Order: sequence, then structure tokens, then C-alpha cells
Amino acid sequence: GAGGAALRVLLVQAHPLRDSFSHALADAAQAGLEDAGHSVDRVALYGDADGDGAFQPCLTAEERAAYPSGDVAPSADTREMVDKLRQADALVFVYPTWWFNVPAILKGFVDRTFLPGTAFRLPEPAEDGSATATGLIPGLTDIRKVGCVSTYGAPRRLVFLAGDNGRNMITRGLLPLFDPLCTVLWLGLYEMDTQPASARQAFARQVRASFRDF
Repeated sequence: GAGGAALRVLLVQAHPLRDSFSHALADAAQAGLEDAGHSVDRVALYGDADGDGAFQPCLTAEERAAYPSGDVAPSADTREMVDKLRQADALVFVYPTWWFNVPAILKGFVDRTFLPGTAFRLPEPAEDGSATATGLIPGLTDIRKVGCVSTYGAPRRLVFLAGDNGRNMITRGLLPLFDPLCTVLWLGLYEMDTQPASARQAFARQVRASFRDF
């Protein structure tokens, strides 16, 4: 977008209903990215309409037990997803905010794919100066752009007061694992349940236009 080089974008969507507004927003984001000539690899964490191919979000005992080694090999069912993450140079999340946080399946995606040895590693004593603010050595430094689209049932002021935990996780926890100059595009529609159709349509157009210029 905006005259830049084409990106390899991993678009992760997390909503169980294929006829949801969130799904339509993922369509809009993908369309905008493709308008600009970017390559989009779209992943629906809930799988297809029948739930086939849904992502298993629970961190396994074996994965957790391997953490102290500092290099956790992806499990057989997540290896393809981890490869997608490693190959991406942009990452887009489209999800509804529930209880001021990401859906559980999206949190599980982070738990099981942002692994030691892939997304980060712990610094050695001699590397104290190279760790990020989170204390980790970043491992996904090819990712130089992040985009997020979320819908909220609550008004913006309440989300601000309660804390937007999903946004905090992505922009404070995950962002330091990417390129140090990684940019973030955040688009949110608040009070979604009471928005008229015209407002939802306008937001979808905004999403497409924003990702065209991503």
C-alpha cells in the first residue's frame, strides 16, 4: 500500500459464525490488502462452517514442559501455522472483543504458536542490553506491520476504563517480538450491537480503505 513493497500477510480471524459482521470485516480487510497487491494467507481459527479444521487452542503439557529448554518444537497440529507465522512480514487480527479481551481461541493461538525459539528467546547473561522491554529477545523480526480490526459491544469510554486487554496483549506483549520499527493499525467499532446498518457499512468501507493503504 501507499507505493510500498508487496507484503506477505497472515490474516487471522476469530469468530465462530460465518455470517457475522466480524467475518465480513475480515473479508473487507482481505479485499483492501489484495487491492494493494499484497499476498494474503487467511486463517479462520474456528474452521469451516461445520467446525472442521478448527484450531485447538489448549497449550499441551508437552509444549509447556519444553519451555525451560528455550526452544519449543511446534506440535504436529500447529507446525503449519507456525511456519505461516515465520514466513509473514505482516500480521492482521480480526476478532470481536468479548469481556474486554480476545476470544479464547485467539489467546490459544498466541499460546501455541508464539513459542520460545520461534517468537522469542530468553537472553543470555551477556545479552542483557539486547532484550526488549518485555525482557525477551525478539524472534519474528520479519513482521513489520500489524493490523487489528475489532468490534466492541461497550462504548469506547467503558472499554478505556475497564482496559482493552486484547489490544494491550497485541500492542504491548506481542509487538516487541517484531521488527523494532513495526507499525500498528488499529480499527475498532464500539457499541456495535446498537449501530445502524449504515454505520456498520461505513466501518466496513473504512476497513477496506485502511488496509488498501496498509
